[in-house]
Amino acid sequence: MSDPKPQFSNDDEIRTLVKAFEACSFHPSEFKHYQHLTVALWYQSHLPYDDAAERTKTGIRRLAATYGKTGYHETISVFWLRLVSGFLAGAEPAETIAILANQLIDKYIDKNLILEYYSAELLASTKAKSEWVEPDLKPLDFEATAGLSGRAPTGPVK
Repeated sequence: MSDPKPQFSNDDEIRTLVKAFEACSFHPSEFKHYQHLTVALWYQSHLPYDDAAERTKTGIRRLAATYGKTGYHETISVFWLRLVSGFLAGAEPAETIAILANQLIDKYIDKNLILEYYSAELLASTKAKSEWVEPDLKPLDFEATAGLSGRAPTGPVK
């Protein structure tokens, strides 16, 4: 029997996650894939894409550094940021960010999805770790909506 998918019951749970991420109040090993997606969704629903992406990437690096960890991976981070952006661009308006987060998690809970686009060899390369590298197995079928200005399909979330 598999574990149930994580679900957020309200926007306050997501606000709490984002605040904990920004405060680096949990160890990087406790920052699960669904939480990465949710933080990226939060930022992208409140900020233009470029700002949201930078805030997410900076936060991941800061979280790792706080606990003496290294290993930030630019291509993996940008892949998931673009995926979240593509999800948001196609999402139907929802009453809450929690509803959107749960839809995103349901659709993209498998963190191995990236291996449909990238070979393990390319992802292991120094270049892919330090800068964005295009996929080598198949092109992205979603795209970041650069220039998105604070699109919040839920309306403003406070």
